Amino acid sequence: MDEKIEAISFKLILHSGNARSEAMKAIAASKNGDIEKAQKMIEIAKQQLAKAQKVHASIIQEEARGDDINLSLLLMHSEDHFVMGQLTIDLAKELLDVYRKFERNEDNDK
Repeated sequence: MDEKIEAISFKLILHSGNARSEAMKAIAASKNGDIEKAQKMIEIAKQQLAKAQKVHASIIQEEARGDDINLSLLLMHSEDHFVMGQLTIDLAKELLDVYRKFERNEDNDK
């Protein structure tokens, strides 16, 4: 396996996995009513995803230049992690909005 692609794959897995983990922490914080903590976790997740996006862009740029990209199972796996990181952040943001609305409604009922 191409060592460069292997290194890129592992970086993509690392940052995407960190993004997903922080987004899951944000969902848990939202569920527990800690909206401020949830927002901070989402910001951290977005920072990690931005790092993953830079790594991802490097692969796309290489291919756009005409360089051959070795499509290994590891690279495909890292792409899955990248997509799941993005999706989990989107889900965390949506759930945070839901919990915010729920919290406002509870405050109005008092």
